[in-house]
Amino acid sequence: MDAGYYPRRVGGKETLSKQDSRKYKKRRAVRARLGSEAREQSVPDMEALERTISDLQSQLDCATQIIVVKDNDLERFGKEKETQQQAYNRVKQRMRQIRATLRREGV
Repeated sequence: MDAGYYPRRVGGKETLSKQDSRKYKKRRAVRARLGSEAREQSVPDMEALERTISDLQSQLDCATQIIVVKDNDLERFGKEKETQQQAYNRVKQRMRQIRATLRREGV
């Protein structure tokens, strides 16, 4: 019974008694815990971790460069918007002057 479940009759498939089923469940739980602990204690591959870290650092550097470029683009677009807004305001003011002139002349 230590290695696993053995039926009471050879070749038969009988159910376990209550006591045997409790023992079986306990053994299964212990095996599961021992298995997970063994996996946690295994030493990871250091070269693979170093490669992963260097890949992540290169991705971070690339993302930083992209952010800097986009920030510069946004700053440039902001300046262009400001100059266009100023030009728009000058045209708008000029149109008001022309409208006022036309009204005075009675057109």
